[in-house]
Amino acid sequence: MKIIQANKFFYARGGAETYMLSLCRWLESQSHEVMPFAMQLPENIETPYAKYFVSRVRTGTEELSQVGMFARLHTFGRMVYSLEARRKLATLIAEHHPDICHVHNIYTQISPSILHTLADQHIPAVMTVHDHHLISPQYNIWADGCGEDYRHVGIVRGTFSRFHKGSRLGSFAQVVTYKFHRALHIYDRHIKLFIAPSHYLKRQMVAGGFPKEKIRVIPYGIDGRQLEPSYTHQNYFLYVGRLSEEKGVETIIHIAKLLPDVKFKIVGRGPDSEYLHRLAHGMNNVEFLGFRMGDELQQLYKGACAVLLPSRVHEVFPLITLEAMALGKPLIASNVGGIPEIVLDRQTGFLVHPTDIRGWTEAILRLFHDRQLHLQLSRAARSHVEQNFRLDDHYRQLMNVYQEVRK
Repeated sequence: MKIIQANKFFYARGGAETYMLSLCRWLESQSHEVMPFAMQLPENIETPYAKYFVSRVRTGTEELSQVGMFARLHTFGRMVYSLEARRKLATLIAEHHPDICHVHNIYTQISPSILHTLADQHIPAVMTVHDHHLISPQYNIWADGCGEDYRHVGIVRGTFSRFHKGSRLGSFAQVVTYKFHRALHIYDRHIKLFIAPSHYLKRQMVAGGFPKEKIRVIPYGIDGRQLEPSYTHQNYFLYVGRLSEEKGVETIIHIAKLLPDVKFKIVGRGPDSEYLHRLAHGMNNVEFLGFRMGDELQQLYKGACAVLLPSRVHEVFPLITLEAMALGKPLIASNVGGIPEIVLDRQTGFLVHPTDIRGWTEAILRLFHDRQLHLQLSRAARSHVEQNFRLDDHYRQLMNVYQEVRK
């Protein structure tokens, strides 16, 4: 089978890209031909299909502040509808004759214009929904008590709220583009089947107007055979992820102030890095380790008492949960979004409301001091992943979807 994998980035930039790239490798190992379609960037993985990629467009607030009005209008036009993306995808299809297109995150840099090209060329499209952007101008939806819900915001209020990267211009562009695409029904008309990683996301999509019969829930999986679990620890708690407001890393700093005898290691980088360093200034029990990956990151997991996931937004399905549990680590996580479908409260970890500092503190102290409980949850976490989130099951269900839309 020849399969287009459409995503705005073709390198490991975030969770969506990590998943997409691992899927590409697996499909190729099964003798399928993978055709990536993305934006031209120097960080991209080398591929002979790069000549079909769309040109780079600047979207960051800092980038846009350094360019003129024409470049900003170009970015906005690209968000709404990209003729270049339509043309280049049509060329790829004409020259390579794919059987199916698997869409991931195409917002802003590529735009859903390519769905019209796929329909014109009779190429069936499926889409893995990695975030909330199909049902909200925001990519994330704040948990109760953590922020405002902008799903139904008007253009004026949305613009002045600066919900997108603190920018009025960016917020205006996001709201207008979102409302335009929803008015066209461009996704629900041209995507044959949507793949939701969690039942939570399916419920949100149905509530947002997407037909439930077109949504298949396929949880992510992990190959536990490649990971050796460790049920001991070195007396520290670990955070791995982006250093940004929605991830709730500030919660960890507040807890660390209350528990000076407990060590916390923070792995990652992001826009809040400088602020978090200032917040933790002078604290000997908080260590920022920057970006880590591969064996180095695995060793950090293995030494952790538990992995912390204090998200302040409704996470769809954070991949970190599977990696941590496969390595024998319980999680203390926010009780939001799809997380309760992965982390079983008091069985493979603890679920706590994002703003409940007392609840977070109590969960950390219980695992830190009760070694029998820690061992019990650690073994249960590994077993839970092995039984319910097998990577082979994920790929089998995905291939069933591919076959279904080709009929």
